[in-house]
Amino acid sequence: MSIGTVQQQLSTPEGFAKAVTPRSAMYVGGLTSLIAGLFGIAMNIFQLGSASDWNWRLIFRYFFDAQAVEFTGGRSGRAEMWRFLYVYGPIILIPLGVILLIVHFSTRRKNGATLFADFRSRGWVGRQRFTGLKVKNGNATVDVVYVSHPSIPDENFDAIVQQHATQIAALDKKGAKAASAAAIKAGILKGGISAAALTPGLPPEIVAAPVQGKGEFVAVVPPAPGATGKYQVLPIKE
Repeated sequence: MSIGTVQQQLSTPEGFAKAVTPRSAMYVGGLTSLIAGLFGIAMNIFQLGSASDWNWRLIFRYFFDAQAVEFTGGRSGRAEMWRFLYVYGPIILIPLGVILLIVHFSTRRKNGATLFADFRSRGWVGRQRFTGLKVKNGNATVDVVYVSHPSIPDENFDAIVQQHATQIAALDKKGAKAASAAAIKAGILKGGISAAALTPGLPPEIVAAPVQGKGEFVAVVPPAPGATGKYQVLPIKE
């Protein structure tokens, strides 16, 4: 698939909505709250089941009886704290998750239309290329890519990426760790940034970001003129 084909696909609101999924903090937060709440319920059932020899009639009875759960302080403070969270956490987490998901789905079309308008006014389709740089995101390791800009010819962009990848590959363990720390400090895990912020001298139009999806092309939406913020770099379904 060529970049022209992708651009044509994203030229209409319908095509853009099918190919690009905007990130939503509400969706992630709602899903996380639901999963955490369900985990708490599962832990509570496991505790009550173990205590009642898995007599489901007793489990059902005790599950809705607040007095069935006692916090006596007989265990360590940390164990008691976790037990308190998984017993009472679902009371807050599940309704919160449902509310966040309702808000997400009710505003998804409007947010998608806004993203499409921003993309049409100042965004572009870019090619992402691996740089060899990796950063830690919690327990996961994320590859950093450079994303092309229409003003830079493909051969020039590929040469820049190849040169930078060679420099990264030549770093020792200490140097690679320092480069990774510098990328995290620059805020690369929060969104795309100008590659010049990582390597002075690079064209500022090139964007550095965590790899998005498995495809070659991504949609890039820079911050509004005069506004602060990161680039939105979004995977494109091919």
